[in-house]
Amino acid sequence: MTALRSSAPIPPASPAVMQAGSADPRRLVVVGASGNVGTSAVAWMLDAVDAGSWRTDVLGPLPVPDVLVAGVPLQAMTRAKNALLLLSRLGVRPVLVVVNDGHGRPPADSSALLILLRPLAREVAQIPYVPAWRACTSPGGLTPPTGPALQAVNRLRAVFGLAPVPSPKRTRR
Repeated sequence: MTALRSSAPIPPASPAVMQAGSADPRRLVVVGASGNVGTSAVAWMLDAVDAGSWRTDVLGPLPVPDVLVAGVPLQAMTRAKNALLLLSRLGVRPVLVVVNDGHGRPPADSSALLILLRPLAREVAQIPYVPAWRACTSPGGLTPPTGPALQAVNRLRAVFGLAPVPSPKRTRR
């Protein structure tokens, strides 16, 4: 029987990621299109700033994200659409990360909307459902990704030129 050793941390994003068109290094900014979509987990995976949820109902400046995180349900995808439309008017095209929140296929209307949103995003990344992540309440408690989740996280990290997450070492018991 093999067990996964979860001691391998996800490597940090240093050296700092450069903002497009800027000579000043800075960390990536991750914003959720709505709450409870995995924004903190994605920020942790990218060693990025977690700027919380995109809130247009609160007065004040909105964060300009490098990464916009959305859930699969239609309501979450609709909030992502609204954020991407506003950002596109400002000339900003963040990476859209869609975090799957359950087993099975996404609803057809969400999949159709995602196709329409692709031109508004710099890139679209999909993170598959990981049951242990769904139950986790703090990004510090996340287990390193494995299998399809590891591949998706490494593709996302490659978009920003970040080092890949190493595969967890297997040990025999």
